[in-house]
Amino acid sequence: MTHKENIQTHNADYKLTQKFLDYANCADASYAFLKYILYSILGILVIVLFNGCSFSFKSIDPQYYKFKRLCKNVDSEVTIYNQDYFDIIKNSKNIKTNVEGCFYSEKLEQEICFGGFAYSKSNRVVIEYNKFGLKKSIQKRYYNDIHYLDYTLYVYTYYGLFLRGDEGRGWHWETEDSLECSIMDNY
Repeated sequence: MTHKENIQTHNADYKLTQKFLDYANCADASYAFLKYILYSILGILVIVLFNGCSFSFKSIDPQYYKFKRLCKNVDSEVTIYNQDYFDIIKNSKNIKTNVEGCFYSEKLEQEICFGGFAYSKSNRVVIEYNKFGLKKSIQKRYYNDIHYLDYTLYVYTYYGLFLRGDEGRGWHWETEDSLECSIMDNY
């Protein structure tokens, strides 16, 4: 007579069964994680497409919100040394000039050329901070060596992936961009 083994599944080792179930749960969890990662990558690609093929991290950067807060008060961070020259800059859009960009100011009794209103790079002073992409500088403006204005310029540099260019020059990717604000943005 042959000996027949009696297999009793109800008496199976509990620990072995638990190990099998843990492995199955782990496989389900890793599949769910991979599915989540895949959907996240596809979501980011869709966002990049809807943003004009650009993607940046400035919306999650606290320095960006500090930059926006500082820009609200930038009009009060001005020192005017010569009001007449500053008024010319404020009204420059309404002043008719000749071909060279010059006009005669009856108030100052001299010819004024807008090309002469420039800031002196040698006197550009970066002060206070240059932290994590946020810079503050004081710009000194002169006309014919007459110091007429100091103002604050904030520059925020942020990183991302930006598609730039055009059909003529060709397309290229950049990873850095910047925003500026000062009182001169108003004129």
